[in-house]
Amino acid sequence: MRILAGLVLVAACVRLGLWQLDRNDQREARNEVIEANAHRDPVAVDDVLTAGTPVASDLVWTPVEATGRYDSDHQLVVRLRPLDGEPGVHTLTPLVTEGGAAVLVDRGFVRQDGPATVAPRLPEPPTGEVDVVGRVRQSEEGRGTGGDPAGGSVRYVDVDEIARALPYPVYGAWIELIEEDPAPVDAPVKPSAPTTDAGPHLSYAVQWFIFACIGVGGFVFLVRAESRIRRASQHESGDHEQLGVGSGP
Repeated sequence: MRILAGLVLVAACVRLGLWQLDRNDQREARNEVIEANAHRDPVAVDDVLTAGTPVASDLVWTPVEATGRYDSDHQLVVRLRPLDGEPGVHTLTPLVTEGGAAVLVDRGFVRQDGPATVAPRLPEPPTGEVDVVGRVRQSEEGRGTGGDPAGGSVRYVDVDEIARALPYPVYGAWIELIEEDPAPVDAPVKPSAPTTDAGPHLSYAVQWFIFACIGVGGFVFLVRAESRIRRASQHESGDHEQLGVGSGP
């Protein structure tokens, strides 16, 4: 039973190490896209995004520019988006472009001073025609929105689900605000630019593999120790048997 438990423990450590290596590969791929796209000059939104079609992975983080009017009536609160340890939300506002399609703009962080169940007051977006530049982000799919887009509150930015609650076509990605003109006096804290740090995944993988090696070493030590004890017990039994034979009349 102890042998089986040891093998299961070693297998679990190896599996976790491989998982962390996979996470590291994903981080490296993400960083390559950031380095390729994030610092490019902005291009027209229609050069990158299409209404109703998800954006290609190799175009994420590309700066795009769009002109339109913010639809504050359909502004959304994106819950549980802390900044530097401070609780808060993000404000996601549709920008209806001149062509009639809207792009969802994450205008940034708003501090949550009250309970998490009560949305804070969101700064009003600029009125009239606005020029916006923002970084393209993929839809946070696979979990739904975790909220009610029609009710104005979501947990994840699932573009397709949000689009179903809006009265106009929606581009197949959302953007993080870099700048808007005119800029309002009262504005959220703009989303931070992406970083390309490697993250801890590789070091975590090494740690799990070390734990697996320790587990193998401990398993071998345990087997050898039990073998020595068994041999010693058998030798001692043999000595007792010999003594018993030699002590007869």
